Amino acid sequence: MVKKIILVIGCFIYMNSAIAGQCDSYKKNPELNIKKSSWEIHVNNSEGDLWPKAGYVQISPFSSFQPKIGYAFNGKYFCVFLDSMDVEAGFNDFEIFIDKKYEKDTCEYNAVLEHENHHISDAVAALDNLFDNLEPVLQDVINNIEPIYVENVDDVPQAFDKISDQIVNNKKLRDLDKNFKEQNSRDASVLDNGPDEKLKKCTEDKVNAAFEKYFKNKKDK
Repeated sequence: MVKKIILVIGCFIYMNSAIAGQCDSYKKNPELNIKKSSWEIHVNNSEGDLWPKAGYVQISPFSSFQPKIGYAFNGKYFCVFLDSMDVEAGFNDFEIFIDKKYEKDTCEYNAVLEHENHHISDAVAALDNLFDNLEPVLQDVINNIEPIYVENVDDVPQAFDKISDQIVNNKKLRDLDKNFKEQNSRDASVLDNGPDEKLKKCTEDKVNAAFEKYFKNKKDK
């Protein structure tokens, strides 16, 4: 999943309260706000010939992490800490492409559309499975982020980067992301390697119709 980090700074001023070596006193369990993104499904005919494929779907998962930092300042130095984090995960809009030779509402068009929608359903199911574990893992990760002591205001952004890196590079989160991608890959492989009976039936019906027409014309002569 593509991860975006967006800086949000909360200004928490504690005059004469931040003491060097005691930034641990500002450690907190940050608030976590997590939600699934919304998306739409768009269906398009291809511009060119897709053979040997009949169609495909573009599936683009993403995640956005928005940490909000706070700081304690006594006029001389800072304690920078993670105050809260907003997380959004899901998919960009799904784009289905169906070979241009299949006209809308034909047997083949509908068969391909159903197949690609099955891919989307599998991807959404994988996301649901991810969300079952994402919130508790994320809460545990951010609860373990330690405040960072810096002496200069110019170092506050670097402290933010360190906090952000601890989140996105956390092994538990990376394992969740890996499992999500692997499940998507497995589901897509199983679906594409299996016989598409509905599309096959469309072809069989056309062949049968061709034979019926042939024998009818032959009989009428």
